[in-house]
Amino acid sequence: MRVHSPTPPAGLSRRSLLQLAGALAGAVTLSACGSGSGGTGSGSGAQTLNFGLSGEPATLRPGADQGAASLFVVSLLHRGLVAYDTDGEVVPALASEWDSADDQTFTFTLRPGLTFQDGTPLTSADVARTLEFLADPANSARIGSAVQSLDAVETPDETTVVVRHSEPNAAFLDYLADPSAGVLPESAFAADAVNTVGAGPFRMAGDSSGVGMSLERFDGYYDADAVQLDGVEISYYPDGNARTNALLSGEVDIIDYVPWESFDQVESDPDLTLDAQSGLVMYLAFNVDEAPFGDARVRRAVAHAINRDNAVASVFSGNARPVAGPPVAAESPFHEASLADAWAYDPDRARELLAEAGFPDGFAATLLTTSQYAFHQDLAVSVQADLAAVGVDVTLDNPDYATRIQQGNAGAYQMAVNGNGGIVNDPAFLSDFLVGPANYKRSFGFTDPEIEASLAEGLRTTDETARQEVYRRLQQQIVDATPFAMVSDRAQAFAYSSRVQGFANLPGFLTFHSGYTATATTVA
Repeated sequence: MRVHSPTPPAGLSRRSLLQLAGALAGAVTLSACGSGSGGTGSGSGAQTLNFGLSGEPATLRPGADQGAASLFVVSLLHRGLVAYDTDGEVVPALASEWDSADDQTFTFTLRPGLTFQDGTPLTSADVARTLEFLADPANSARIGSAVQSLDAVETPDETTVVVRHSEPNAAFLDYLADPSAGVLPESAFAADAVNTVGAGPFRMAGDSSGVGMSLERFDGYYDADAVQLDGVEISYYPDGNARTNALLSGEVDIIDYVPWESFDQVESDPDLTLDAQSGLVMYLAFNVDEAPFGDARVRRAVAHAINRDNAVASVFSGNARPVAGPPVAAESPFHEASLADAWAYDPDRARELLAEAGFPDGFAATLLTTSQYAFHQDLAVSVQADLAAVGVDVTLDNPDYATRIQQGNAGAYQMAVNGNGGIVNDPAFLSDFLVGPANYKRSFGFTDPEIEASLAEGLRTTDETARQEVYRRLQQQIVDATPFAMVSDRAQAFAYSSRVQGFANLPGFLTFHSGYTATATTVA
């Protein structure tokens, strides 16, 4: 569905339009929620956070990776066994505590009296059902590649969950903290069910397609007394300039995806805070089932053809760093510095590789991008020019973001611009880009047994020195196979007014989990 932003009638602000639409939709939504689950209502008190979101979330599906806007909403509606705090550390959530002596068997103790937002009890059986769903490859869950070692989930009583893996899983808790791993009621797994009922701090109060949604505080949340916000009013602003202007004018209190060209403008305003983190990466994915991208030499030629300095300057206004090797940050102890420039800009080498692969005169190809995010389009245009210089004639395919995700998941592309991060900051995140069921984040059809073996070894290796060796070997394998063409990292920013306190942009790849900090947020 194409995201659109209706213009409010004269005299009626966008926020008022949202609240009116939310109230009408909420009358139906709340009647379905029942009266036993609590909630104080939003939009009427000083503790309502008005959020300008960069896009309309896709229809929420259990465990799915549906982009940044959906993940933000999920982080407000849902909770898993664990979560992240404002420093990006794993902390208890639905589980009050856990124990693991060997990184292979994990025992969780649920908090007493947990309920979902529809009033039904939340027990160990719901946890088991959710984990088994996430681990089933047929469901293509966002954290699916990290829970393939799941061997059994035992529920000796309603508040105890014992999770057994077939081998050690050094990153299991980090993955469980992902918002997509929220525990869900049985009804969420019905065919075509919408995944809006959870156990998080806020529940759905109203939803107006193309305009926004209203969330209200859920009094049945396990730590409801600590949540200061009465609700969150979300307005959709897919246009970056409109989103920034809404913040500057006071129409909203906070926005995500601050356009890079607006960083200086926001920073210069004494009443605004620019909260940026670096770590997310921009890259090209390939459909290796589509000729000629099944040939690693062609993929490597594309990687060498990209002028990353131009992309950083023109697309991100300098608020990014070129990435010409495997996407392990230079700050990471697992970074292999000798491979950092393995795919450095070298158009002559690109032409040589194309000739070796049988394309001395180049070829024609399509590049999938999206109309929803300007930086995706701008990067596609930059890459298009770079590839033309080595003989590759590129045509851009520019649908809305929901369609772009669908095409990526289905392999309906030859090359695709991607902007993503790992699910966790642990180097196990590389599995998200390289293995598992088809997903828009990874190159369609790519498999490599050596890479898969190294990823599995890294996940089951718990000694850090030994893990460093495994991941350095993996980075060399990635260079050799060139499963993607990295372009840059990028700064990812929220911006908010001085009225907002306690919100935090989580570090590195966890930036898209920052909705977790709404539980610590206040609005003056």
